[in-house]
Amino acid sequence: MEKPQYIDWIVEETGIVIKDDIPLKCYKIDYKDDESILDNWALHIRRNYIEDTELKEDADDNAMTIEQYLHDYVIPQKGEELGATVRSADITEILISDLLEFVHQYSVPRYKLKNRSGKNNSQQGTDVIAYKYKNEDKTPNDKDELVAAEVKATLSNKEYIPIKNAIIDSRKDEHRLARSVNYCRKRLKELGKIEEAEEVKRFLFKPDNNYRITYVAAGVSSRENVDDAIELDFSGEELEIRKNELIFYVHGKKLMELAHNIYQRCCK
Repeated sequence: MEKPQYIDWIVEETGIVIKDDIPLKCYKIDYKDDESILDNWALHIRRNYIEDTELKEDADDNAMTIEQYLHDYVIPQKGEELGATVRSADITEILISDLLEFVHQYSVPRYKLKNRSGKNNSQQGTDVIAYKYKNEDKTPNDKDELVAAEVKATLSNKEYIPIKNAIIDSRKDEHRLARSVNYCRKRLKELGKIEEAEEVKRFLFKPDNNYRITYVAAGVSSRENVDDAIELDFSGEELEIRKNELIFYVHGKKLMELAHNIYQRCCK
């Protein structure tokens, strides 16, 4: 996807740890009241749901304006049942996808939000899949990397609890990752993204073509500033960080308010 302008608002904060010196990749969304960047962010969000090339045709087929079609069939609305919750989940999954793609330089398939059975129906499985090939020609190499990210968010409050929940639920990805990769491959084919589907297919066959797996536990909440050492109310096995696991925390002031602001622009 084209890099959205808001990425420049994401600032990495170094030296932040979870208690017991567990490392944390911490990022602050230091956003401004910039109408053009907010509009660009909304356009980027909308393109995660439906491609430009499909939008007018789909609207015409339903005898609707583009704005009506987006409102009624594509974009979760604040006043609908589960609408606000789905907005929160969707925008944070897109945020972590963008962080992995445009900051950490992974390839991130965008497939989960497209052509859902209902606009407020979230897809099960690994939240975000990303990958990186070692070789430029994308021939298999044992240094190729597959990333499975679990994303948890509470945009309406300032708590650190999404970090804890992401760490705990990330363990599920060890069991569901293969199914999620295969589902991703099939959805990409259905969406006509054949080359991308072939790239993902490589990660179905670990015994034959070994690669590295990295698990990401990503928490997002509306905390304006963070502590140097973050306290989480769990310990022992619950907080055991796997060797191949990274912990992300993304924060910023009033993120639920920001999310609604952006989503209101998505139907324009």
